[in-house]
Amino acid sequence: MNAFASQPLDDFGAPVSGTPAPCRGACPVGTDAAAYVALLAEGRVADAYDVARQHNPFPSVCGRVCSAPCEKACRRGVIDSAVSIRALKRVLCDVHGAEQGSASRWQRAAGTVPPVTRASVGIIGAGPAGLAAAHDLRLAGHAVHVYEAMDAPGGMMRFGIPAFRLPRAVLDAEIDAVLALGVELTLGCAIGRDVTFAQLLERHAAVLVTVGCQQGRSMQVPGVALPGVTRAVDFLRAENARVEGAPDTQSVLDAGDVVVIGGGSVAFDAARSAWRTQSTSAYDGQTALDAARSASRAGASRAGGASTARVVTLVAPEQRAALPVPTEELHEATLEGVTLRDGMGVVRILGEERVTGVEVAPVQSLFDANGRFNPQLDLARTTTVPASTVVLAIGQQSATDFLTDLPSVSRTPWGGIVVDGALQSTDPRVWAAGDVASGPRDLIDAIAAGQRAARGIVESLGGEVQGRRAIRAPAVHTAPPLSATTRFWSRYDDLQRTSLPVLQPAQRDALAEVEHGLDLAAGRAEGARCLRCDEQLQFAPVRCIACALCVDVCPQTSLALVPAEAGAEGTIGGHALALLFDDDTCIRCGLCVHRCPTDALHFTLAPADAPPVLPADPSTRLTHA
Repeated sequence: MNAFASQPLDDFGAPVSGTPAPCRGACPVGTDAAAYVALLAEGRVADAYDVARQHNPFPSVCGRVCSAPCEKACRRGVIDSAVSIRALKRVLCDVHGAEQGSASRWQRAAGTVPPVTRASVGIIGAGPAGLAAAHDLRLAGHAVHVYEAMDAPGGMMRFGIPAFRLPRAVLDAEIDAVLALGVELTLGCAIGRDVTFAQLLERHAAVLVTVGCQQGRSMQVPGVALPGVTRAVDFLRAENARVEGAPDTQSVLDAGDVVVIGGGSVAFDAARSAWRTQSTSAYDGQTALDAARSASRAGASRAGGASTARVVTLVAPEQRAALPVPTEELHEATLEGVTLRDGMGVVRILGEERVTGVEVAPVQSLFDANGRFNPQLDLARTTTVPASTVVLAIGQQSATDFLTDLPSVSRTPWGGIVVDGALQSTDPRVWAAGDVASGPRDLIDAIAAGQRAARGIVESLGGEVQGRRAIRAPAVHTAPPLSATTRFWSRYDDLQRTSLPVLQPAQRDALAEVEHGLDLAAGRAEGARCLRCDEQLQFAPVRCIACALCVDVCPQTSLALVPAEAGAEGTIGGHALALLFDDDTCIRCGLCVHRCPTDALHFTLAPADAPPVLPADPSTRLTHA
């Protein structure tokens, strides 16, 4: 043992506030993903769930359908593949989520529900933004009343995301948990039809609008008004209701082929839903499955002009590598038989009395000189895709006509509501959150927006808030610190990303969940792949003897001992030297700490009290340790 081993760590100074882990910085709601991944890797499932639930009232939903910006920011992806952070959240929820009944720990994150001591707040829309806001407002002591035009809560979580991606029992469990806090819900209540907006302003001290973007956009091409052209949001709403047994609902598709136009998650949901259904009065998943499999194997052969199977083609302007969907989603759609025509744009929709096909051409450029989305097509290379139904999934817009008689609320050209940084509208009594304020965004963005609006409302009504939320949740565990010894020999850096178990194509229909969860053993192994970017490397110059053993042993060349700049304060080993550290390339193997003969280096778990900024530009990554 060297002379410094048993001494206090005063030489190192305090760690920088906030965690440097980019996964947490990328999460719109600030979930400490690094913490719950590390806790799961140690087998501490309950503690890990508490961390995942603390900042998000919908962890079970997000464990299935979140766009996972945390994974896009994961530094492990630079080495090979990002940690399956979303899938690991589901591992936790499969044990302790709201859908687990008596085993659930969902309520623990809410703590004791306070009595109603603050003013009433009305919320229009029971989607992710509205329910997230209701959760925080109720826990802040407000009376909360949610008004929903549909006959069930959930918004696009229910009517936009297919059941084969998000089981309704899971969705219902988390919605019911929010309502059980004491949130009042009125279904089938359309603002402007069943109650006026003016009446809501009389009933409530503040009104939050979270109606989303429920109307699909059209496109300016010939033939768009032909029968057989529908919008994706309308198709998904009707199809989800039909397969779940809603009375008097029929598919908008006939027996012919389908072309879906768009490249985002809504387009893929529409294409995969269209693949699962035929023009029958009752859903027959196996018939749809057999037809699609036959089409994919036989190349959609035709005899006498009759289609032997429904062919679903997705026409996307982006190239395959640039599609804004998770790679797993693209893979599963392709596996199911959806044909992808990437890098293609629509010239016209063909037909006279009804759609017969879509004329497409290669995209030469997606954006104009001003950076606006304005695809330019190579019209000399057009081809035709046969179809009797065309589904437009090119964006959505809001319907806020109920505000027509309230000119104090400014609206955007696409029907949304103009808000400030706190999500307050131009009328101080009215707030807006989610897609109606920002335009179409991901599910996790809507949840974050609801939380942000709740914070603003609480502040505006005289309440006190601390941090980024309007509530103070019970304390939960943070990530376990790295062991004092190196983990290099565990070969965690060689572990490959775990593939998620999925339902075999022959078993898929409109209701069976395609993606299954990892078991605990697989989840722990995947969690062990985490590089632990929430750990900061600290350096004590007074201990360093400038031997450079740390530099020599580093497998990533993340450390460098260089001459200090002229006039730099302090010395290392009696020399004007500086130790540079590249945080972005470091894999936290601990070899430098293990090899240092004077304990001049060690890793410290950074306080996770605020979301961090994302990593600096790669050209400026080397900084003084």
